[in-house]
Amino acid sequence: MPTNTTHPGKPKYEGPSTGWFTLLHHAGEPVEYSANVQERIADTRKEKPKQERAIRLAAICLVPTARIPLPLCTAGAAYNTARAAYDEARAAYYEAEAAYGKAGAACRKAGAAYGKAGAAYDKAWAAYDKALAAYGKAGAACRKARAAYDEARAAYDTAGAACRPALNALVKEFAPDAPWNGSQLVFTKGAQS
Repeated sequence: MPTNTTHPGKPKYEGPSTGWFTLLHHAGEPVEYSANVQERIADTRKEKPKQERAIRLAAICLVPTARIPLPLCTAGAAYNTARAAYDEARAAYYEAEAAYGKAGAACRKAGAAYGKAGAAYDKAWAAYDKALAAYGKAGAACRKARAAYDEARAAYDTAGAACRPALNALVKEFAPDAPWNGSQLVFTKGAQS
C-alpha cells in the first residue's frame, strides 16, 4: 500500500498535521486551516455518529498552501495569530475566574465572620454614639460651668480688691507675727518659704 500524505482521515497518513484541509466540518468553510488536524480526526472518531465517521474522515484532505488564494493565506495567518492570543487570554481569564471564585468564597467566609463581628461592632458603635452624645453634653455643660466659673472668679477678684483693707486688718488681728506687708509675705535672708 502506498504512503498516504494527503488524507489524514485514512489509514497510514504520514503528512503534516498543520495546514489547510478540506471539509473539517460538515458545514461552513470548505477549506480551513488547522493547527492540528489529528485533534479533529480524533474528535470525529470519538464524538460523531458511527454512520457518519467514514464519510467525514475520507473527506478530510490536505491542500497545498501554494494552492490557497493569497488573501485567504494572509487572513488565515492573522486569524491564527489572533486565535493563539485569544487562547492565551482565555486561559488567563479562566485562571482569573478560578482566583475570583476562591476570593469570592473567602469573601463570603469573611462576610459571615464579619456578620457576627458586625453585630458586636454595631452594638459597640451604638454605645460609642451614646457615649459621644454624653461626651458632647458633658462638654457643653463643662464649657457652661467654666464660663460661670470665670464670671464668678472675676466677681471674686473684684470683691477681693474692694475688701483688701478689711482683709489686711484681719491678718494683723489673727496673725500679728506674720511678716505680711499688705500684699505678700516678706522673707528675710536665709528663710525658706
